[in-house]
Amino acid sequence: MRNWRKVAALVLALALVFSMAACGGGEASSQPAESKPAESKTESKPAESTPESSEASEPAESSEASEAEEDVDLMATATTPREETLYYGGILWKKPINMNPFSTNSQNMCMGQNGISRVLCWETLYMYNPLDAKLYPLLADGERVWNDDRTEITVKIKAAAKWDDGTAFTANDVQATWDAHVKYESAIAADYTQYILSVEATDDSTVVIKGKPVDDPQYNPYKVEEFLTNIFMMQKAYLEKLDGELNGDSNEIKNATMWDAPVTGPYRPTTYDSEQREVMTRNDDYWGQDASMWGKLPVPKYVAHNIYKDNAASARAFEAGEIDINQQYVSDLQKLWLEKDLPISTWFDDAPYQLGMSMPGLVLNTQKPGLDQKEVRKALAMAIDFDQVISSAMTGQSYTFADFPRTLFNPTDGEQALIKDKEALKPYQSAGNDVEGANKLLDEAGITDTDGDGIREYNGQNLVFKAECPTGWSDWQAAINIAAAAGKSIGISIEAYFPDSPTWTEDVQTGNFDIAMYSYAGAAVSAPWLRAYQTMYGFGGDFPDTMTFNMGRYYNEEADKILMDLAKETDEAKIKDLWEQLNILFLDEVPHISTMYRPVDFHECNETVWTNFPQEGNEGNVPPLILCDGYGIAGLYDLELMEG
Repeated sequence: MRNWRKVAALVLALALVFSMAACGGGEASSQPAESKPAESKTESKPAESTPESSEASEPAESSEASEAEEDVDLMATATTPREETLYYGGILWKKPINMNPFSTNSQNMCMGQNGISRVLCWETLYMYNPLDAKLYPLLADGERVWNDDRTEITVKIKAAAKWDDGTAFTANDVQATWDAHVKYESAIAADYTQYILSVEATDDSTVVIKGKPVDDPQYNPYKVEEFLTNIFMMQKAYLEKLDGELNGDSNEIKNATMWDAPVTGPYRPTTYDSEQREVMTRNDDYWGQDASMWGKLPVPKYVAHNIYKDNAASARAFEAGEIDINQQYVSDLQKLWLEKDLPISTWFDDAPYQLGMSMPGLVLNTQKPGLDQKEVRKALAMAIDFDQVISSAMTGQSYTFADFPRTLFNPTDGEQALIKDKEALKPYQSAGNDVEGANKLLDEAGITDTDGDGIREYNGQNLVFKAECPTGWSDWQAAINIAAAAGKSIGISIEAYFPDSPTWTEDVQTGNFDIAMYSYAGAAVSAPWLRAYQTMYGFGGDFPDTMTFNMGRYYNEEADKILMDLAKETDEAKIKDLWEQLNILFLDEVPHISTMYRPVDFHECNETVWTNFPQEGNEGNVPPLILCDGYGIAGLYDLELMEG
């Protein structure tokens, strides 16, 4: 943390306190918030069905518009003391709908079941830490134990764990959670019943998760292990009560609000029926203060999220110190401290500022003539100016491909450690902007411009394609425009196309596209395997009509086999060998062109009120996951108020 930022923070903190005192309190009339054109981490979806939530955040534009007064009004109606409240930004854009783990659209800042599940209210058995690729016990006690053939995991339950109604959390709750998902046919059940046979409480403190047998095509230890980190635990007694009240109607149960449901987490929503904000209040009897867990309570008594009308209003609030931790892409973020002297901290003090753990990129539809040729796909990857993508689309908030040459791995130490021999991959890697090399590759493949119109042909057809992403997703739009320019330089015509989000989703899932921006799995206990599976698994070449991953319909028999072998292998040396083979296929066949390294959570902290946010090299190895996702919640226990 830069000392000069702390000085600036003290000045801003005093100004904020005086400003709030002058504004006074009292509830103002609710004003509707407009929908942000992005997906937030509030949906309970199968892990393979959607990009990480932050992939879809629209860039915020810093502005000095007249709406600043309206932004101040949101703080004026605050009902909790500022020095006891941690304010989030960039997550919640409309009034919450529910806190139901069965729901596919909770629209709630405390919801999100994925590789780094949000554990403010509901908790998981374990928390994933992408910094070291390890699982940290939460409701579970100690390490999970696999049997010899990796078909069963045995987990012990912490004796101290309790629901906020004071009753004990037991293995019976774990079994009841699974059984309820199956009974009510939730989206989670649709995903995980492919791999998990049962979840059984063998006694009050022991649960066994049973996966498919080794000889089953759906045998997949990675997906079985996701149950430990991804799925919110629910109380058996509450589920039985709800089932009785709603006569076991699955649709009614999946749409129940569950505001009264017992939770095991440190907070629960106390203000949620509001168009202005959501507030969660700390449970001062939270079981996690036991010595077997955190040993203390999280520092903020309240966590809250004001509902701003758009990204610009949210960006102004962040600059004003009304948001403490921001999960929102802010263009030219560094200008906030370099030019405006604001007390903003990020994961890295210097560029790229953020820790990139996902790799959005161009999915190439390998079923389309021309794009079914790897030379065309490879030439495009060689020609794109990725440095321009990172400097303009991401305003420097990404590693470059010179820093971390393209593979199936993100830049974290845990994933990079899987590279056996970097030299073996170099002949297949390109940092981009190699127009000469791309043209040579196409010429040698006989894919040339025979009629002199400036566009190459394959089998007599011009290489003319559309590249799409949702309108308003400005960083992705910039990446597409840069790719289109690269295509033109090598005789490939690419038209940028920016439909609305539902149209884009339907296009990529049904295969009605040529090229599309998309992002597969970021941080998860099953990554990087899950990311590779989503990118390359080809169903033996027999694709369903609607795809929720491998949107490019890429198939390579060898890739399918390697992916299945990786799911079963336990020998570290053999795992590295398999990854090397798969990475070479990925780089040589180019089913997907990663265009940037993007964080799964943007991590931007205004230290006007609070300080000691996680930064690179922090003592507790807390990841930059906005103090609530996966092991990122550990940062809530280290926060400090600014002095003065």
